[in-house]
Amino acid sequence: MSELSMEVRVQVARLRNLIIDVARCGALSSPLGALPHTELDPMEVQALWWLKAESLLPVNVLADRLGGIALPRLSRLLDRLEDAKLVQRERSVRHDRRRVRVRLTEQGRALAEQADSVVQERMAKLLLPLGGEQRSELMDMLEGWVQAMGCWNRAEEQAATEETEAEAPDTAEVSASRTSAPRPMLTRAEPDAITANAA
Repeated sequence: MSELSMEVRVQVARLRNLIIDVARCGALSSPLGALPHTELDPMEVQALWWLKAESLLPVNVLADRLGGIALPRLSRLLDRLEDAKLVQRERSVRHDRRRVRVRLTEQGRALAEQADSVVQERMAKLLLPLGGEQRSELMDMLEGWVQAMGCWNRAEEQAATEETEAEAPDTAEVSASRTSAPRPMLTRAEPDAITANAA
């Protein structure tokens, strides 16, 4: 931290203290943690939630979304979800059958919707202590922060690259040009997507 300016050091100290205070309030637990379901374990429900949030995901990206779990463990998890008819795996590129992407089935989407309702309820509890204008300001700041950190939607970029490779395997420049413009990972939620308790 020696190369940071005094102003940034002060802000880092404030942020550290705020995180400690927020943790004391119990607000740092992940809204994805222990999503309730009678037959699936929490990691399986989280996988469904991520697939709902990002649609079609390459297997390695889904592993990252689930905290960087090992691919053999994810493969077993996907086997269970596939046996339950909640997800389906697809070979994404004709000339490279090792590349696999995962999507929800209709049954999986219905279950993911239930999980998403729980996540939104938990997020609403975090936001309700603030007034409406403060909530909007917080969302604007967080969106700016995510964009400044460069957290773009890598899964969409990778899927677009794979589709381009499938159409024209020898034109890497086309693939690069399609994915060169980064897109924000976060998008504003539609008003009807927020639970009634968040209103």
